[in-house]
Amino acid sequence: MQARLKALSLKGVLWSAGEGAGVALLSFASFLVMARWLEPRDFGLAALAGVFVFFSNLVLGHVFTDALVQRPDRAPVDRDTAHWASMAVALALMGGCWALAPALGAWMGEPLLAPVLQALSLCLPVGALASTPIAIARGDMRFAVVAKCSLAGRLAGAATGVWMALAGWGVWSLVGQQLASAAVGSLAVFVAVSWRPRLRFSWRSLGELASYGFHVSASYVIGGAGEQVLNLLVGALFGTTALGYFAVALRVMQLVRHLMSSAVYYVGLSAFARLKDDRVALARAFLQSTRMSCLAGFPVGIGLSVASVPLITVLSGPKWSASGPLLAIMALEMVPGFYALFTAALYRAVGHPGWTLAVAALSTVLGLAGAAALAPYGLAAIVAFLALRTALLVPIHAALVRRLLPVDGRALVEVAFAPGMAAIAMGLAVGAVAGLPEIGALAPLPTLVVLGTVGAAVYLTATWLFSPGLVELAGRTLRAMLSPAKPS
Repeated sequence: MQARLKALSLKGVLWSAGEGAGVALLSFASFLVMARWLEPRDFGLAALAGVFVFFSNLVLGHVFTDALVQRPDRAPVDRDTAHWASMAVALALMGGCWALAPALGAWMGEPLLAPVLQALSLCLPVGALASTPIAIARGDMRFAVVAKCSLAGRLAGAATGVWMALAGWGVWSLVGQQLASAAVGSLAVFVAVSWRPRLRFSWRSLGELASYGFHVSASYVIGGAGEQVLNLLVGALFGTTALGYFAVALRVMQLVRHLMSSAVYYVGLSAFARLKDDRVALARAFLQSTRMSCLAGFPVGIGLSVASVPLITVLSGPKWSASGPLLAIMALEMVPGFYALFTAALYRAVGHPGWTLAVAALSTVLGLAGAAALAPYGLAAIVAFLALRTALLVPIHAALVRRLLPVDGRALVEVAFAPGMAAIAMGLAVGAVAGLPEIGALAPLPTLVVLGTVGAAVYLTATWLFSPGLVELAGRTLRAMLSPAKPS
């Protein structure tokens, strides 16, 4: 059973990673096309309205569905209750957007904001229609279904948005993109997943689902709110130009981190939930998952830090080169971040979603307090503290993991030792090569190619020297992910 679960988990990571990469590619490609036909004001209006829909989706995306993933054996009435409750919350949030939109438009001096927000809020109930079927598919480890439906929706959205932009619809092309994506994605899920809701509802089920989901949703809302407040703080302290450099660096780092972390959260939650009654097996799965996370994430974080300036220049152009030093500091946060990547899935899988909420609240408070205290020392000091903040949370995660699982401190250190030492060696080697005059004379793209090649060679060699077995394990894992699926 555990061998089958491992195979399903590895396939799930591959499909989820492909989903994340595909979504990012479609979003970026459609943006490049639409940016040529739309005005900056169009993107500004859509972004402003999107803030309200974004926070609403943070609630809808987790308040009931994660509880179904955590316990895939829930009774049918629980699934029906989750569906109708999600629809009710979505309609209430949509109604709130419709009611507040005119006042918000008048307050912001943007009359068009009201209809744009009202139209975008239609995505909430449309997306809620698919939330329970998606949770069922994830609970059953059917990540290929979720990925295919998500990509179908994004493809439809991108095509709709581009067509509307070329036809001169302006900001409404961005609205149409979101609505088409939500509608096609939800329809695809309903076709792919055989479950259909019945007209029944249980207050007892609602209480159980909501008590679990509240902590999950609240942790995402707190994290998102903290990020928005931090942006306001940076803008107020250092001006909009500095905020622009900060935002670009943050977006690059978050894109890379999201592509990797989004691929494993639901896979980890589904797999750990199935092992929650066997703590020895769960400990083994958690340690191996963390080892693979460190192996993949450490070189990305350190490599992104060392090659930040040419990377920013290639992605955004020379005018954004000032974002490079900020990205160099930010990227170091990915090292402790990837070490703790599976902790949220672990806490929620074993029924402690409140732990994730507490850590999220502590992280947000630390970040905002540190930013305010270090403001006199400049933006770089604030960014450095934000990276340090994640490292300061690692001992807390280690203590919580030891409360849940039969593991000792040595085991928690060993999973990160070889990847950490190899990543440090890689960083030193890439930094030395980057400082050569011959490399400095190259254009940004060839520079990235050279640094990437050197970094990959040094990291693989150093990892093999520190832990030959880890390289073999990584090879077996990769082969298992890419091998054809076996029938159950």
